[in-house]
Amino acid sequence: MFEIGTTLRDARVRRDISLQQAEDDTKIRVKYIQAMENEDFDVLPAGTYVKGFLRTYADYLDLDAQLLIDEYNDRFGSGDYREHIIQPTRTAKSDKAPRARRKHQTNYVLVAILAVVIIAVLAYLGWGNASSEKPTLVTTTETDAAVQTAPATTPTTETAARVITPTQTQAASLQSIILTATSSDNWIEIHKNSADGEVVWGGTLSSGESKSLEQKDLSGLTKLWLKVGSPSGLTVSVNGQPQKLTEEVGEVYVITASGMTRQA
Repeated sequence: MFEIGTTLRDARVRRDISLQQAEDDTKIRVKYIQAMENEDFDVLPAGTYVKGFLRTYADYLDLDAQLLIDEYNDRFGSGDYREHIIQPTRTAKSDKAPRARRKHQTNYVLVAILAVVIIAVLAYLGWGNASSEKPTLVTTTETDAAVQTAPATTPTTETAARVITPTQTQAASLQSIILTATSSDNWIEIHKNSADGEVVWGGTLSSGESKSLEQKDLSGLTKLWLKVGSPSGLTVSVNGQPQKLTEEVGEVYVITASGMTRQA
C-alpha cells in the first residue's frame, strides 16, 4: 500500500512543476490537482472522473497510471467510476399489453359461460315454447361466436398500434464520430444507455492522433455520452459536422445525429 497523493505531489515537486503550470499543461483545474494530491477525492466532479483525472495527471508526471488507479480502487473505490453494462429490463408497458389481452379473453369466456348457465336454467324451467334441445343449439352457437370473435378484434387493433408507433417516433441514427487530439495526451470514453452505461469506446489519444467510429460501429445507436479528460485539447466531428467543446473539465456531452450538447 502507498499514498496516492504523496506519490503525485513528490513527482511534481521533483520535476519543479508548479500547480499553475500543471493546470496549464493538463487542463485540469488547480483545485482538482490539489484534491488528488491530498487524496480528497470528494472534491472531484464525480466518481466517474477519478480514473480519468488520475490517468491524465499520472501520465503527465511519468508515473504508472494503472498502478495509481488500482490503488484508488482498493482503498477508496465505491465502484461508481467502474465501467458497467446496464442490462435491458422489461418495462411496465411491455408487460401491460399481454396482461390486457389475457384479461379481455378471460372476460369473454366468463360472459360465454354465464350465457350458457342462464339459457340452461331457462330451458330447465320451460321458458317459452322452445323444446329442450333448442337451448343446446343456441348455447353452442353463442359460445363458439364468443370464443372465435373475442381474440379477433383486440389483437388487430394492438397489432396496428405496434406497427405504426415505432415508425412515427423513430430517431435518426448516428453515422460517424471522429475524435482528434490536438495537444497533450487525452483520455476519452464514449458510453451508451447513460453517462455511466456500457463503454462503446475508451482510450487515450496522443497529440495528433485520431479515432473514427463509423456506421458499422454505431449501428442502431441514436444517442451516446462522451467524457473527456482535456476538452480544450480535442476536436469532435459528428456525422461530418464539427462540434464545439467547452474548456471545462468534468463536463459530459450528449451526442445525437443532430450534434453534440452538454448534459444538463
